[in-house]
Amino acid sequence: MRKFCAIILAFLLLLISVPANSSDLIPREFQFEGTGYGHGVGMSQIGARGLALEGRSAAEILAYYYPGTQLAPYPDNTLIRVNIANQTATANLSLEKGLGSFSLFQGDIPLTENPAPFGQYDGTVSASFTNLGGQVIPFLTSPTAKFASIPGDKAWTIRWDPQSVVAMKSGDKSGRYKYGQITIKSVSTPLTSYLAVTTTLRLHDEYLYGIGEVPSSWPPAALEAQVIAARTYALNKLSRVRTECDCNIYSTTVDQNFVGYSKETEAIYGVRWRDAVNRTFVDADNSLVIVLNGKPINAFYFSSSGGKTQNIREVWGSEASYLQGVPDPWSQNPKINPRYAAWTRLVPQETVAQAFKLPDVIRLSFDTKTTTGSISQVTAYSLTGSRSTLTGEIFRSRVNLPSTWIFDRNELAQILTGKVRVLELQEILVPPGLG
Repeated sequence: MRKFCAIILAFLLLLISVPANSSDLIPREFQFEGTGYGHGVGMSQIGARGLALEGRSAAEILAYYYPGTQLAPYPDNTLIRVNIANQTATANLSLEKGLGSFSLFQGDIPLTENPAPFGQYDGTVSASFTNLGGQVIPFLTSPTAKFASIPGDKAWTIRWDPQSVVAMKSGDKSGRYKYGQITIKSVSTPLTSYLAVTTTLRLHDEYLYGIGEVPSSWPPAALEAQVIAARTYALNKLSRVRTECDCNIYSTTVDQNFVGYSKETEAIYGVRWRDAVNRTFVDADNSLVIVLNGKPINAFYFSSSGGKTQNIREVWGSEASYLQGVPDPWSQNPKINPRYAAWTRLVPQETVAQAFKLPDVIRLSFDTKTTTGSISQVTAYSLTGSRSTLTGEIFRSRVNLPSTWIFDRNELAQILTGKVRVLELQEILVPPGLG
């Protein structure tokens, strides 16, 4: 017995030693395979396209993905404040082709007010704005004129002629805007300050004309369903202006993808999107909206699923009777969903480790799944023995995967640390009483 134990102990001592090249245990990247794109809650955009191709109307599409709801006229001729660039240091604005003129106002001026402007300028003038110590500093340039320096203020507002189009560039963000006005404001935090650039315009038409969520070449019923869902979603964002973005709503997929005037001026198909928006009007002040008990619903939507939409409770922990999950076979059709019916992604080690706030990750464990088969909880293990757990949706977001319908080919192939291997062998090989 002693001889047996001595052999076992010698064997365990060999395992306890960390390999000379312990970094070999850390994979350089992780390969994931999956299906679908987005959080999976609400209307599947690919599913809407599939239903439209089968001859279903916008009303039928929306009733399918939001069961128990109704379409009804609802007041929407209100203003919405949309963030078009955030947490940036500079913003540059100019009029396309130098056409028309613009006015510069000192301060954050409500669109409903018409004070005297700080100055009025023709289309040859460009305006740049820089954040400096919680102040917005304007700077005007022109090939034909020079301008005196302008004092800073907390915010500046720009308006332009109806025939003009404003081009905005800020960092990697750019856009074209025809309607409403643009405000550049300095937002301060305890540690820093930055610029938030917003456009304020009418939700009823001007905002919806710029929604860039789906291709304008899609069937009319799918476009109309998207318009109504986008309007309904936006109505639920009007109750407050968020300080961090100086906005009701972001122009990104944090909320809805808003691309401004570029959407309705797309070659060939842009007019089809504009016409789809117009077909959802009831009159000048009311449009079709998805309601439950007379109130707009939380009209979440996404690109495509793993074959069935999600129950909102399994993704975000909340409840909604109309977001319980329905079959979505169109998302699995490569002809309708060529990009995301199936996908593969390689994610670097550094990205995965940062997602879990670990020094490294040698193994991932998909602990639990939703009823649709998507990942609801992921645990990462490091070479040091540390571990960290994320929800599936947070994991997807941090490592930039299309969806939580994901698979990890590396999981079974990863080697655990020497310490873990010892524990496993102790449980199996060491006789009772030895430890």
